[in-house]
Amino acid sequence: MVQRCAVVQGPSRPTECLLRAGWDAGMSLSLPEDAEPFLNDDNPSWDAPGVYALVLNKPKNLEEVWDNTFEERPAYWDELTEAQEVVYVGAAKSIMSRLEDHRNAKVRKAALMRVCEIDHLRNIWWMSSAEQAFIKESQIAMQLQNQYNDTYVHQR
Repeated sequence: MVQRCAVVQGPSRPTECLLRAGWDAGMSLSLPEDAEPFLNDDNPSWDAPGVYALVLNKPKNLEEVWDNTFEERPAYWDELTEAQEVVYVGAAKSIMSRLEDHRNAKVRKAALMRVCEIDHLRNIWWMSSAEQAFIKESQIAMQLQNQYNDTYVHQR
């Protein structure tokens, strides 16, 4: 059963989300269209390294979906359930390749993204090297967590 809802958070435009038990994450990430606003003169290539932030939708029945997917709840469970918004932060040596991985939900699927669907791409921070991206990933995640108190920011 699929339930549609209007989401009016995120980058200034309402977005439609799909909520259902047992979905495959990544249903609403359109590439390369969703990433195009983040290209600039300094980083005109999709193959560039960087850090990205994806806004995720929590299913209304999060407890049920989680318990049907995993045997245990994570240490961050309370933060996740109390948050108004969920953001996944990751780093990659090729932004487009990693975003495609998330959209297709075939490889390197984080536990949280097995139960929360991607709503939209919040931001991309381009880096000069993959090493720099992996170093900056946790710094950006902490910055977002500190900036948005009602948001749970997840980073592997």
